[in-house]
Amino acid sequence: MSDVIAVVTVRATQLAKGLGAEQALEELRRELELAPRLGVLLGPRRPDGLEVRKTRIEATSDVPGLAVAYVYTPSPPPPTVVITSVTPDDGARE
Repeated sequence: MSDVIAVVTVRATQLAKGLGAEQALEELRRELELAPRLGVLLGPRRPDGLEVRKTRIEATSDVPGLAVAYVYTPSPPPPTVVITSVTPDDGARE
């Protein structure tokens, strides 16, 4: 069991709902509790450990591919992940 707490902002929840991706977002939230550094780091590493990251939810027959932005903060304990944005992914690769 992980000690990371992962939450979704109200705005990100609304965006996911509008895209029919509530379940996919919940699955990602649970995954981020186990592996909070999925995806790619956006911007430089900060001395305080805060990271802004982006990952992707793969497209399915019911849900489009989605880009998901989140913030990871390792301290103060407990480490946290906050999913802040969900947008349709244009398919561009990093």
